[in-house]
Amino acid sequence: MLHKLITTITAGLIAVSAVAELLFPSKLLEFVGITSNAQLDFLLRTTGVALIALVPSLWFAQDNAHALLGIAVYMFLSSAVDFQAFIQGIVNLWSVLSIVIRVIWGMSSLWLMLRRITK
Repeated sequence: MLHKLITTITAGLIAVSAVAELLFPSKLLEFVGITSNAQLDFLLRTTGVALIALVPSLWFAQDNAHALLGIAVYMFLSSAVDFQAFIQGIVNLWSVLSIVIRVIWGMSSLWLMLRRITK
């Protein structure tokens, strides 16, 4: 049941993030230290649309432990992109907290998936 909780929370967080990307892209960019412009807002809104489109699939995959693999991959890859941006001075220190949380979330997702599959 814990895998279902992780999947549900992740779907909810991605949905909230995606809606924020659609409605307030410049505020999200400002939070991590990036100066917004029309092109960046457009790109962030496009990402928001893609994430919203994926949320229903994640929601309906709650009972499938393999959905946790997708969550882990997303958490690890998005953290790697943010870490590279931090090293290059593109984003501020708030991104590091986000990176740490997503890596822990990804590791927990993998652990739960492996635990469920090996039962």
